[in-house]
Amino acid sequence: MPEFSGIGVLIVGLCSFVVVLVFAGLMGLKAWRLAKRGIRISKVALPLAEGLGRRSEELVKLQYQIALRVDDVVISLNKLQASVNRLSVLLQAFNAGLRPYRKVRDYLGL
Repeated sequence: MPEFSGIGVLIVGLCSFVVVLVFAGLMGLKAWRLAKRGIRISKVALPLAEGLGRRSEELVKLQYQIALRVDDVVISLNKLQASVNRLSVLLQAFNAGLRPYRKVRDYLGL
């Protein structure tokens, strides 16, 4: 097994150090490009996100108002159903009250 002299080990160590520096430089360059891209995207996306937040708050307010109106509509429909029920009872009573007159009319052939 050959033995390395001190200069050979130094050359291998320096070559390894240069390779590590090159790859560290490449990773740093990629990181810098990624950071620039992230900053550029955040400049565009942040106002959009704020607008989306405002719109979601507006939607919550509209949802609350619609819920109140739906409650009013349900109450009105319940009142309308009660009125229809009362009219149905009134119509039945009216028809029952006219039954004797209809019998007379039918008997006379009118």
